[in-house]
Amino acid sequence: MSRESRASAKATLSSSLAATGAAIGAIAGGPVGATVGGVVGALTGLVIADQPTVLQTDYICIPAYEYSAVLMGKQPSHTILAKEGEVIMPIQPTEAMETEAILDEVLPTVAPKRRKASKYNRAYAKAFKEVASKYKKKSGGWQKNGFKSAQKAAHALAKRRLN
Repeated sequence: MSRESRASAKATLSSSLAATGAAIGAIAGGPVGATVGGVVGALTGLVIADQPTVLQTDYICIPAYEYSAVLMGKQPSHTILAKEGEVIMPIQPTEAMETEAILDEVLPTVAPKRRKASKYNRAYAKAFKEVASKYKKKSGGWQKNGFKSAQKAAHALAKRRLN
């Protein structure tokens, strides 16, 4: 599917949702409501065309070309039951997806640098591991005020070792 046909499909979806939004807005708020509803519908169409959609309820799907016939009371040739929680995704990659793939190839991904622990931090961690067992119960839990006491003792031990 070419970019032109995808853009055309996106524009068609956007314009149909704009018309629906304008109709709903006109009922609710007159001319101003129609304008607001049309804009919201058009923007929704642009977003929906590129994003996967998770169904919130069960749906019965029919072929799009048979929609007008269904409105006139005719039965569709076939229906598909889409259950709640199913995901509908665009079949063809959209322009946004293609651009993202190109950028992933061109731009190298650099892992963020980890913060280097200070000398004191390393000394404190080592001291805390040594003194923690004195302030714990046999079951492995902390004694009353045990964690606070272990911190205080570890800080004192770390300061002594560094000085």
